Amino acid sequence: MALMIALFLVGQYSMEQINSRLAEITESNNIKISLVTTMTHAAKSRTLSLYRMITLEDAFDRDDAYLTFNSHGARFANARIALLKMNLTDIEKELLDKQAKTTGSAVESQNSIIDLTIGEKPSEAIVLLYEDTIPKQEQVFNILSDLLNFQQSANNKATLDAKDHYQKAKMLMILFGSLAVLLGLIVAFFTIRHTTKTEKSLYLEKQKAEITLHSIGDGVLTTNEKGRIEYLNPVAEQITGWQLERAKGLPLLKVFNIQSIDGSYVDENPVEIAITEQRIIEAANHFIFNDEEQKQYALEHTCGPMTDHDGKIIGAVLIFRNITEIRNMTLEMAHQATHDSLTGLINRAEFETQLELALEESRRDDRNHILVYLDLDQFKVVNDTCGHIAGDELLKQLVQLMQSNLRRSDILARLGGDEFGLLLKDCPVDVATVIAEKLRKKIKDFRFNWQDKSFVVGASFGIVEITPNCGTITDLLSAADSACYVSKDLGRDRIHVYSENDEELSQRQGEMQWLPIIRDALENDNFCVFCQQILSLDSTKPDDFHYEILIRMRSEDGKIIPPMGFLPSAERYHLMPDIDRWIIKSVFGFLNSNKEAFDISLYTWSINLSGQSICDDDFLQFIIDRIEETGIKPSSICFEITETAAVANLTRATDFITRLKEIGCSFSLDDFGSGLSSFTYLKNLPVDYLKIDGSFVKDMIEDEIDRAMVESINQIGQTMNLRTIAEFVENDQILQSLKEIGVDYAQGYGIHVPQAIDELFIEKIKR
Repeated sequence: MALMIALFLVGQYSMEQINSRLAEITESNNIKISLVTTMTHAAKSRTLSLYRMITLEDAFDRDDAYLTFNSHGARFANARIALLKMNLTDIEKELLDKQAKTTGSAVESQNSIIDLTIGEKPSEAIVLLYEDTIPKQEQVFNILSDLLNFQQSANNKATLDAKDHYQKAKMLMILFGSLAVLLGLIVAFFTIRHTTKTEKSLYLEKQKAEITLHSIGDGVLTTNEKGRIEYLNPVAEQITGWQLERAKGLPLLKVFNIQSIDGSYVDENPVEIAITEQRIIEAANHFIFNDEEQKQYALEHTCGPMTDHDGKIIGAVLIFRNITEIRNMTLEMAHQATHDSLTGLINRAEFETQLELALEESRRDDRNHILVYLDLDQFKVVNDTCGHIAGDELLKQLVQLMQSNLRRSDILARLGGDEFGLLLKDCPVDVATVIAEKLRKKIKDFRFNWQDKSFVVGASFGIVEITPNCGTITDLLSAADSACYVSKDLGRDRIHVYSENDEELSQRQGEMQWLPIIRDALENDNFCVFCQQILSLDSTKPDDFHYEILIRMRSEDGKIIPPMGFLPSAERYHLMPDIDRWIIKSVFGFLNSNKEAFDISLYTWSINLSGQSICDDDFLQFIIDRIEETGIKPSSICFEITETAAVANLTRATDFITRLKEIGCSFSLDDFGSGLSSFTYLKNLPVDYLKIDGSFVKDMIEDEIDRAMVESINQIGQTMNLRTIAEFVENDQILQSLKEIGVDYAQGYGIHVPQAIDELFIEKIKR
């Protein structure tokens, strides 16, 4: 009886220990697999959310994408925290530590991408995502995959260990059973009973493992030692197009028929290699075609051998991941990095790469190519009149027009704004000129209709020949840009071919020499303020003091340089906003410091503003800040803008004038009559003075047409309650005629020779 009891207790205890240990290990490993799977899914979703956030144009959509991005991050972190709380092996801890470092690096990169996206730099954000974040995330995925493989191996080992313990317990039962038949029968009864329970437990754990394999996002395929398929999870079935019932027992390559990038089938069998060489095989950039869905998937896969507790190979497991979406995203980002998102043309960076290749060809094979620089004329009018949506639509239509009139080998690129580059391979200059002339005529004849408006645009072309001795691509682009500017200077809507001995280019280079002189004058206050009287022709207003502020430059030897010496260069190279700021700061400061000497409020001071300053986003606030800072009465300040600048930036100019008139400033429209649409646009500009262009005034005594123009402009001004000012009044005859016509003011050397503003104040004080 004692032996029977001992046998029962030992058998019972052994079985319970086996069941308990197996259940504990399997449940723990299943939880770990589930948590690692959650981390993998969260990391993938986080990367996709980040990409969507970059590519979304709507700010609210980007905010939603950002919230989704953070939620996936929280899901990843919660799963990892739960995993760390479990009983981990040294290998699992090492893998998680490695994953934490890699994830930390990826998060820093993701944060940089978010900053670039918020800063409206999607191209830089996409490049950083492609070149840095995705590779780091792939490292995280690989570490998590290793963790899954380790946990799967742990499950297999636990099962094998359970079988081993079971066998030992069974042998113990048989040994004790041989002592007595009766005892053997009893032992057999309990053994069969507990064996059944164990088998059920093993079956349940096997079912749990299969459920886990069904739920993970990667395809899992197992084979026997001969490479015949034994198992496919649902993801593997979906990707391969094979159901488990059909695939079971088939050779691997019959089901897993992968292709290389070039479309050729790969005849290497990863299972065969893994079993033969007893190592893990990894591969990427493969494709598999699903005949049933008629769809191709991009894959990366890992294959490793499976062994029993004796180390004998019993098969292999193949895990493959669908990376189609990531690959497509990568290709899309590569396309966006080299192409303009609006027109679909290659961008400046890619165009420079093509230029570099063309230059290398020219030097290596003595081939001649052509670079054409194209700048649209009057494009800004469409933008300012109808908005950027209309401007974008105009660009897209013009690109279609140009592409339809180019050769297949020609490369058209958008270099920025309304500037385009054209590379003509193996093309002589005369043929390039014909192609450019054809494009010029097509663009000139094109009519852009937007709502109830119709616009005509033109284009200026600069042509440069690419030869073995033409320098670098920087030299080429600079030469083409210079030739294009010459086209604009000569009247726009024309073609100019670059030549080293070109007089027009020499003049432009001469203007460039003024750049350091102008910058030095701004930094060291080498400008000086002059003024010229604007005389009232109304005898009832003898004390109506009005002066126009003029600028001069003082050279190193003390000579006074007139404005036409340096202002054209300043205008060309966009330095006018800096000069206008200097004038306003100097004049306001001077008037403020002399307000105690006499009543400055009796005077009106006209200050010229360039079109560039009007388009400067910060310039309006600069004026307002200077008025508040110096305490100058806004009513004593009149700003002059030219008709050309006002019409070219009509919307901006109207808003600019309106804002300053609200605080008390007045405005004068300069050079009126020189444009083609003067009377059309005048009613839309809320100005106070109309300055008649001096080209009509100076010859009005001898030329009846000029006199008629002066009379017409004055009449229009009076009708609109505007005060008129005649420029270039050189003698008393012109002055008398202006009085007869009824012009309000006159200005010119016949009335007052410009003088330094401080000299004028000294004279006024002496009086």
